Amino acid sequence: MKIIDRYIFKSYISTFFFCAIFLYFLFIIGDVFGFIDEILRERIAFSALFYFYYYMMPFVMTQIAPISCVLACVFLLGNLNRHNEITALKASGVSLLMILQPIIFGSLIISAGLFILNDRVVPRAMMLANKVRYEKLELGKRGSSKILTNIALYGQGNNIIFTKKFDTGKNTLEDVIIHRQDATQSVLSKTSVRIMRWVGKDGKERWVGNDVVLYKINRRGEFVGSPEIFPELEIRLKEKPIDFMNNQWQPQFMSYGQLKKYLTVFLGGSKLALMRYSVDLHYKISFPFSCITMILVAAPFTLVTRRGAALVGMVKGILMALAYIPLVALCLALGKGGILPPVAAAWMANIILGGIGLILTLKN
Repeated sequence: MKIIDRYIFKSYISTFFFCAIFLYFLFIIGDVFGFIDEILRERIAFSALFYFYYYMMPFVMTQIAPISCVLACVFLLGNLNRHNEITALKASGVSLLMILQPIIFGSLIISAGLFILNDRVVPRAMMLANKVRYEKLELGKRGSSKILTNIALYGQGNNIIFTKKFDTGKNTLEDVIIHRQDATQSVLSKTSVRIMRWVGKDGKERWVGNDVVLYKINRRGEFVGSPEIFPELEIRLKEKPIDFMNNQWQPQFMSYGQLKKYLTVFLGGSKLALMRYSVDLHYKISFPFSCITMILVAAPFTLVTRRGAALVGMVKGILMALAYIPLVALCLALGKGGILPPVAAAWMANIILGGIGLILTLKN
């Protein structure tokens, strides 16, 4: 790597981390002031707030990383432009694309880290954040009833549990499917329950199901024998109602593997749900590349060498990059509505804006 490339690369990475940390603290300040009255009224401890935002950090960082990349790129190129370093590089025969190479290389590293963080760290961190939210922050709302839908979680003992509806006030689950697996994740049995109720007290609580159907499955995935039917049966699960509130699967909080299993196990019969979650599955791959896409769009507008136009160019570059957000939202909506194929919906914004940015970069 050349000296100028190392200089641009180090400056870009350091500026990216500064922007990411700065935006994260802005998020914390804005979020805290949004419910400061509840904090004072419920006398929420500082330690609870600290742990909540600590566990929220991985998810928030994945969301602000693309914007941080754009701000770092625009600031760095604007600084080089202000000191006439861009003019000197162009006079030496260095093209804009060559100037952007270390920035794009740094963005690729950030994209890879973004995917790993989103896939490996975010699901566990959000589970802990939701637990702190319920146990420490939402004390005043504890008695209120709320209906949660389409909840799935990995249970203890290699169980996968799915319920269409959970009433947090009554502690009841409706239309429950339980897949019991072995250590190799082969399904051994399937239990279907119309309603599950959390009953008992004094540490003797348990799940009791009504209209329970138990299917045995062999290693080839075939049903074995006739199903067993029970009007009422105790369902032996170690999970409590709070686990269904803390561990509910949402696409943005799930790893790629979890979301793929969610599709294959639970949504095979619903075409609309399959379409929606297929879009989310492909978007998990395309989202990290938004860092590069936004940089390619912003950079040509930032590198304006005319006197007095540099600041305007930086603003234009940021605004053009931010156009990615509504465009990707539109594409995802079209995909989930069945108008676009899932792959096209997830990648179209990257392809359109990335292509425009690349053309403008090559022209410069």
